[in-house]
Amino acid sequence: MSDSSHPDADDPMNKYAKREQIISYVSPHVVLFPTQYALVFGTRHGVSVFVEDILSLYGHGYFKSLIISGGITGQDTLSEAGTIFQALVKRGVPEDSIVLEDKATNTGENVLFSRAKVRDLGITEILLIGKISSKRRYIMTVRKQWPEIQRICCHGVNYFPRDVQHWWKDEEFRQRVISECRKLRSYIEKGFISDISIVDGVVV
Repeated sequence: MSDSSHPDADDPMNKYAKREQIISYVSPHVVLFPTQYALVFGTRHGVSVFVEDILSLYGHGYFKSLIISGGITGQDTLSEAGTIFQALVKRGVPEDSIVLEDKATNTGENVLFSRAKVRDLGITEILLIGKISSKRRYIMTVRKQWPEIQRICCHGVNYFPRDVQHWWKDEEFRQRVISECRKLRSYIEKGFISDISIVDGVVV
């Protein structure tokens, strides 16, 4: 089953079906598969939850090496990537299994700068790890900006106090989801990202 249609605000479906359509679009179900490399989209939000999810995926063999991307934001002196890197190393992830990209300031740069860091490694498949509200945009950005990648899967980290089925009950979760809907339409029109189809949990 494909989920490629963008939610239409004028579609007269009931509000529960509309909420399900929206979250399924911005945060689609994607089947994970083991890869050599994972790419973490850095964040200042929910870092402890990110670290736990990354450790769980690592422990279950979903990746062997990790690219962490994210520059300095706000008044911080340590980059987003550096913050996650330090936390993971303290928890036992080997430093030599991590590639640090600490200059990116947006999702497009996360992908472009990470691609440049590992250009000579011949990566053709990758596991993406980032905010649960941005899963589709991560995949669409990689599809557009990293053409060598042929297979993509994505894990969304839910650091919000509500489960994904009740996203609209938390103000920050709700704002991020609605913002994603707007970004996706705009970014496709501007050529920043490529549209995708996801069929039975597989990005095609």
